Amino acid sequence: MSVQRVAVVGGSGATGREVVRHALRAELDVVSIDRSHPEPGARTDGVSYRGVDVLNGELASAFAGCDAVISTLGVAFSPANALSPPPLYTEGTRRILDGMEHAGIDRIVVISAAFVVDQPALPAWFKLTAVPALRNILEQMTEMEALLEGRPELRWTAVRPGWLIDKPAAGDLLVQEEILPDQAFRCRIGDLAAFLVECARNDLHVHAKPAVGTPEADKFESPLALGKEFAGL
Repeated sequence: MSVQRVAVVGGSGATGREVVRHALRAELDVVSIDRSHPEPGARTDGVSYRGVDVLNGELASAFAGCDAVISTLGVAFSPANALSPPPLYTEGTRRILDGMEHAGIDRIVVISAAFVVDQPALPAWFKLTAVPALRNILEQMTEMEALLEGRPELRWTAVRPGWLIDKPAAGDLLVQEEILPDQAFRCRIGDLAAFLVECARNDLHVHAKPAVGTPEADKFESPLALGKEFAGL
């Protein structure tokens, strides 16, 4: 089925805003779904905003009229979330899928993470430090992927980006099924957003887990750079 209108869950977040922007550029009608409506000055012309909490609200009506869903739900890395992450990837995704079923939608694209499986392209220091710290969050992502696989009637895609970097799209994203391409350790939010939209719009990577990333300069990939990012969280 041709996708004309897409629902972006978490459309006011950092990645969600980029997804909304790329969806509009692709001439899609966009419905942004968040727990609350953004302030008028933070809204984008041409976007419909619907307020609903994915963990408690009624999602079927929020999805009404949409052809596909892009979920940008994410758990920000912090000491508290690392110890006990909120169940956005698990219960949140389960409720999204139930809402889609009631709304008659069978296409969804979600954000997972490359690190749910062993990634040969990762630097050893990252495997030994950051990945263990993410264990509880990654376990939820693994369960989310299992939820998708358990609903074969859905046309789902679980995108596995490398470590995200808050940069606009460069247009040179590397894609490989399940395992990150060699040296593609990081992933720009802008490139991830554009890829999510293309997957939904063109029905790409259905029932698949594409891993995406881009080699970056050392100032973005070194242990010092990552240390500064963690320190700033």
